[in-house]
This record gives sequence, C-alpha cells and structure tokens, in this order.
Amino acid sequence: MNCSEAQEYFGLIWDLSEDDPRRKNLEWHILGCESCAAEYEIWKETQGIIHNLQMDIQPDQAERMNRAVMDRIYAESPWLAPAEPEARKTSYILKRRLAFWIAGFLAIFMCSLLYFMLPGSTEVSTPDVNNSGLLPIAIAGSDSVINADHVYDMPDVSRGIIDPLIVKMSPVYPEYWMLLSMLALGLALFSWRGLRRIRR
Repeated sequence: MNCSEAQEYFGLIWDLSEDDPRRKNLEWHILGCESCAAEYEIWKETQGIIHNLQMDIQPDQAERMNRAVMDRIYAESPWLAPAEPEARKTSYILKRRLAFWIAGFLAIFMCSLLYFMLPGSTEVSTPDVNNSGLLPIAIAGSDSVINADHVYDMPDVSRGIIDPLIVKMSPVYPEYWMLLSMLALGLALFSWRGLRRIRR
C-alpha cells in the first residue's frame, strides 16, 4: 500500500472491522511511514474532538431552522406549498375539467385514427362526372348537348357561347380531422404536464 492509498483509507478505518485486510494493511503502512503516521495522528485527534463535541440545540432553534429550510423550498417550488381549503377545492375543480378536456381530445384522436386505419373507410364511390367546371359543347341548331359520355337535353339554353360553371367538389371525408386530432393530442400532453404540477 502506498501513501495515496493510505490517505484514502484514513476516513474509512473507523468503519472497518478489526479483521479487515484493508485495515491491517493500513496499520502496517503507518508503522513503516512517518509522514502517514503523523497525518493519521491528526485524523485521530480530529475524529475524537468531533465525537466528543456536544451541541445542545433548543427546540425553538430547531423549529426556526426547519422553518427556514421549508420556506426556501417553498420559494423555489411554489407548487409544493400546502394549499388552503379553498385553493384545494379550486384546484380539484380545475383538475377535473382538464381531465375531461384531455379525455375528449384523446377520444377524437383515437376515432380519427381508427377511421383511417379501417380498410375502405376513406374510399367514397362517386359517379364519373366532368369536374372541369365547363359545360359540354352545345351544337348550334340543336336542342341537346353532346358530351363524350352523356347527351343532355337543354331546350332552354340559348345558342352560342355559354359561361363556365363553378367547380363542384365531390363530398369526401374531411381529412383535416386527423390534423385537428393530432393538434388536440399535443395540447392534451402539454396540459397533462401542467396538470401534474397541481397539488393533489
């Protein structure tokens, strides 16, 4: 055992048993090293003073010390402070409302997710129509309009140029539901973080 190892065991020798090999090695090293022996004597004197030192702490001093420590903890973490009965009731109501809000968002997300995961749920059967927004060509001198797929009888339509119609989209499932549900899930997780900080 060298001097550095012996100095590390100075503070542990009080907890080692008499038969511990580390304690025996330290004692043998102290017998052969004058500098470590002198330092070990200082350690023994210091430990003796500490063990013999008696500090009588009055109950009021202990109470002030505990109060100072708790005040510092409450100053750094206000949510740990004990709440008043009215504040507890308010926090309970707020906690329930936030829980319902989060549960609703999660339900919307799960419904949208299941809808998209089910096979054939997003497929909408729509007839083949002309979605260009333009009327089929009208032939002058005829009461019908000819299209590539259909023939329309339009007796009241005047001959000549016809204004285009507004495009009509087919009814589809609103895919923005999934985006809204994902946004709701994020808000729910963010609210859950604040909900955990409310004292129960």
